[in-house]
Amino acid sequence: MIKQYMVKIYSFLIKAGKREIEGIPESYQIPVAEHLAHQEENQ
Repeated sequence: MIKQYMVKIYSFLIKAGKREIEGIPESYQIPVAEHLAHQEENQ
């Protein structure tokens, strides 16, 4: 089960350089990548 608040937390950690996308649980990798892409599109 994917928790939306964790998607935001993992996204923040990846942007801050504290984590890499490969280092987070597999079930979160695609939602986090989509969240990061959406953030980039809106900037």
